[in-house]
Amino acid sequence: MIIKSYKRGNNKKFKRQPRARDYTFLKYYRVVRYYIKKKYEISLMELDMILYLYDMPFFQKEDFNYYGTTMSWDKKRFYEMIKKGLIKEWRPGKEKYGRKKLFELTHKAKSICSLTYKKLMQEEPISEKKESNPLFDNPSYMDKMYRSVIMKMNQSKNQTDSSQ
Repeated sequence: MIIKSYKRGNNKKFKRQPRARDYTFLKYYRVVRYYIKKKYEISLMELDMILYLYDMPFFQKEDFNYYGTTMSWDKKRFYEMIKKGLIKEWRPGKEKYGRKKLFELTHKAKSICSLTYKKLMQEEPISEKKESNPLFDNPSYMDKMYRSVIMKMNQSKNQTDSSQ
């Protein structure tokens, strides 16, 4: 529990407010997002889209476009995601009963979402081996910065596990 202290007005007394932090899984959101983008070679928009679609077993292109309105305009995003193997057609449209096409996330996209949640919840550490983490293999300057945060993130998880 964190206690915040502050002074109010001319009164020199400090008021203390306890602040409980029950949820801290977004603490390393930026780091996990960068790692996922590098590892799977997807854009931030594609990651956001598959996280949005993750809980839908099937969706129509209208559902995709609905959430796409919150992103920068890209006419080809849907088809690029199909080419990258993130989305696949589940049911073809224009059949005898006039049903619409339905799509679903591929196994690859579902794995990306599942891995993202595991990393955010720190159920699984981000690998520090260059064979499984592109940030540790021939890194750029930004990769080196994120790499140091990943090591600290993994260390903090190990410390909380050993203290429990």
